[in-house]
Amino acid sequence: MDNNKTTSKTRNQLLNLMLLKAFRERWSDSKWGINIKTVLPRGVSGDVYNLADCIIQQAVVGSDANKLILSYLRHTLCSHLISHSSVFKRISKYNFFDKTFCVTALLEFLESIITGVTCRMKPEESALGNALLSLTLWLSDVYAAAVEIYRATGELNADQKVMVERTTNVMEKITNQQFLMGVIFIAKHQDADILARVCRNYVDIKKNSIGAGFSMPGKQFEEYLKKIAYIDLSTLDVAPNVELTAVETITNCLQPLLAVKVHLNPSSDTQMFVQDLLMVQRLKNYSLSRLFCETIRACLMSLYNVSGGLRESIWCAFAFIKVPDILRQLYSMSEGYDEKLDYCPDVVKAIEQLCEDPILDFMDTKCACNTIELLLVELGKQHLVNEKHIKQYTSKRDTISSALMKIDLNNQQQQSPIKFVIRAESPFSGILKALSADYNKMQEALVSMLCQVLTGNSLELILSVATVEGKLKTFVSRLINCNEMSKQVPGEAAKPAMTRSSLFDVSFLILTFIVQMYGSNVVLEDRGSSFFEKWVRECMMEKNKNKSPMNMVHLSDQSKVDELLAHLNSTDGGLKNSSLKWQEICHNIPGMLYHLLMAWENETISATEVKSNLDNIKQRLCCYSVCATSWLCSYIQIVRDDELLKPMNMVQQFLQPSQAPEDAAQQDNFKERLLLTHQIIKKMKHDVHPAPNHKLRALMPSQNLVSQNPLDEQFTEVWKTIVDLGWLPIESTQMLDNLLQSCGPFWLVSRLINEIMQCKYSREMCKTMDMVFALMHLDIERCSIALLNEWLPMILLNKNQKPEMIEPQSTVLARLCVYTILATLDSASTAPTRKRSHPSDSEDMDSVTGPLLKQRKLNPDVAGGDTSSSDFITETIANSRSESPSVREPLQSCLQNLFKIFAQFLKCDELSPKINFIFEFLLLLVQCGKEKIKPVLKLLPNGLVQNLLKIITTDEFTVGFILRIYDLNTASGRQSAMTDLCLLRNIELRKESTNL
Repeated sequence: MDNNKTTSKTRNQLLNLMLLKAFRERWSDSKWGINIKTVLPRGVSGDVYNLADCIIQQAVVGSDANKLILSYLRHTLCSHLISHSSVFKRISKYNFFDKTFCVTALLEFLESIITGVTCRMKPEESALGNALLSLTLWLSDVYAAAVEIYRATGELNADQKVMVERTTNVMEKITNQQFLMGVIFIAKHQDADILARVCRNYVDIKKNSIGAGFSMPGKQFEEYLKKIAYIDLSTLDVAPNVELTAVETITNCLQPLLAVKVHLNPSSDTQMFVQDLLMVQRLKNYSLSRLFCETIRACLMSLYNVSGGLRESIWCAFAFIKVPDILRQLYSMSEGYDEKLDYCPDVVKAIEQLCEDPILDFMDTKCACNTIELLLVELGKQHLVNEKHIKQYTSKRDTISSALMKIDLNNQQQQSPIKFVIRAESPFSGILKALSADYNKMQEALVSMLCQVLTGNSLELILSVATVEGKLKTFVSRLINCNEMSKQVPGEAAKPAMTRSSLFDVSFLILTFIVQMYGSNVVLEDRGSSFFEKWVRECMMEKNKNKSPMNMVHLSDQSKVDELLAHLNSTDGGLKNSSLKWQEICHNIPGMLYHLLMAWENETISATEVKSNLDNIKQRLCCYSVCATSWLCSYIQIVRDDELLKPMNMVQQFLQPSQAPEDAAQQDNFKERLLLTHQIIKKMKHDVHPAPNHKLRALMPSQNLVSQNPLDEQFTEVWKTIVDLGWLPIESTQMLDNLLQSCGPFWLVSRLINEIMQCKYSREMCKTMDMVFALMHLDIERCSIALLNEWLPMILLNKNQKPEMIEPQSTVLARLCVYTILATLDSASTAPTRKRSHPSDSEDMDSVTGPLLKQRKLNPDVAGGDTSSSDFITETIANSRSESPSVREPLQSCLQNLFKIFAQFLKCDELSPKINFIFEFLLLLVQCGKEKIKPVLKLLPNGLVQNLLKIITTDEFTVGFILRIYDLNTASGRQSAMTDLCLLRNIELRKESTNL
């Protein structure tokens, strides 16, 4: 076989030398300055250009072209004795445009060969781009010369018209062939000067044509020249994936995505949600109006699913306060943004679509109001709709809403929770303003204002508004400042002292409630120096943040503890007459309670005396009860089951009704403070010791997340609920998050993907994939790593894997992998810090020990104190905001390992489902990622795409796909792209010859 190749190569070399000799002897002319050297038969590359130069020059010596010589030239091209690049380069140097017949003959020759352009050797590949770009410049020069003639004479003769027609035909064939346009696009990055000259020619031709006011023959040439002068990737399309273009509702992906995002951290700034929606729009290719409509619909679906408590308030605030702001930012970033309009056309179109959706009927019935009216008013504040639209769509829904509310008699007496949340905006702004005002002038007003917040569900409404507006930390910081300034001052008069104590107490309680709901890592600074921040770090019992009760005792001042114990046992007012400041009492309560509990354990005091002491603690300030409960709950976590009774009884004592303090100044607001105190204590008690009563758990369903059932059964039950509904309920979001924390990302990802593989129909599979993608945002980075670095290699490398990687499962799985990569890149580039925040009602998801115990059972190698294995810690990711984010660790190493596995499979020549998966993966990376995926593509090993091209022969392997794979700004990227383009071209020509 090798001997045959050598013989063929030698034959071509000898034929080349014979042709050179023939042209030298027969047509040699000293005026051309041709210097053809004698070449040994070692290779033809050195004389390829000389041969083409010689032939073309001799073909156009006279006033007309020698057709026989041009036929020899065509023969040498077909025999691959000379390259197309050498022919194009020589033709582009011919500048005798007055020789119409010669130019026309060259154009006719180009027209006959341009559709068969290809490359077979590396030197040809490197030269073709420059040669083809030079040829287009020459064609533009030919046309420009004809334009000048037309401008001067007002007409073209028949021969000149033929020349223009041929020029246009050649340019048309170049622009209609993807391979040639791809080569020109590569040359654009290498030979910018030539392309700049082409652009100048186009501008001059356009200017001369318009200025002269004539229509010259071959006018289409300008359009073809424009395509080359301003060539970009949009003209080189990637073939669409037809199998997954079925019509789908965006809610499959968007509703669960928003449910997860709001569940994790509703206080994220607007820009975070904007980036998430832009990601979905980019992945799904949705119009802006559809994105707006489905965003609103997704929020309403989630809001309909929740009822009562802080969650409902947050979803109301998110849907009616946050979403209008999000839509406004999306509109301002769109191409159709017009600041002169007082409305957004896409929002109006979205409202029209929403009015036809049945979700409005459900919301109107539940909330006893015209939902669209409330929404339109809030959209109007952002100038997304005007008064005309508000009246039009409100009246359109008013009749329907009234009829729906009359049907449900239970809703006739209730007020809409949406209205309450919207009305809370103004009071919240007033509270923030009051907290930032002069403290000495605002003490009484602040006490009255903050205590009024404690009535009913006002605090939940205020917190929901603060959360979605991104002002929660501002609210907390000002409350901390208020609490700090309200610390006891010795020698203060009675009435101001009472006001100060009430303000200290109510601010302490509100802050503690907020920390319980959101977590200290979300709302507090890491090293705050205020009294409250120190108390939270050292003494507050927080879920998932165990603190040593004995450390709290050791931090107490023994002398002050003794003083407290003495006052508790006295009959002259208990702690009221203590010389210790309020903040000092809070700090020393753990030491006092420890002595009290030990005395009770040792039976040196009776239960009645313990009750009396605890009552004395309760009657002064409510914050004393909270501090005491916090220590007791921490103590309960470390004792044996047979030692729980007494500390639990002490906690229960703080939940008993209390007498109002004797001070009249505190009697007015003591009831409100006491209600919040009991709520805080119940939450602490539940976190450390969940209620075993099944009836009680039924009343608080979010507590029923720690089950006696196996983890697989819990997941199956949750997933069945999601499938039956067709969307993600809020409670299911919490339960899946709990399973993620308990079992780790690989466990959850494996079961989610298994649900995809079990689907029987493509549409059902795509819908499930969208749901899984959204659920992976519970921790997108860790879930992506689990998918790409653990699950996918396991399936690819296992020959007997189940489920099998067959179509359409492999394509859907490839799409999921691409989605997660892009989402991980987006999350890293837009979120400098990521904190998990789970606002809930007075109850939460499970006990503090549940997830950790299950984690240890699933992975015995993980030590209990290894915080790196827990998902409760705060992860800090420092990333710059850029259009093309870099791939950071651990995603970079994960992708590099995955691409190495791909390269191993591509060493064979056998087409398999796994090979097809690799192609679909790369194709979807290019289709969905666009510019953002460039950093990922840089990690591809050299030769991977070329090896894939040799195995897969599909129409989806296009020029546009190859060009998007490589970085054409580098020499190596251009060379690799050119090699792959030429290989693709040769494969296509081979197919055409086979068909013929």
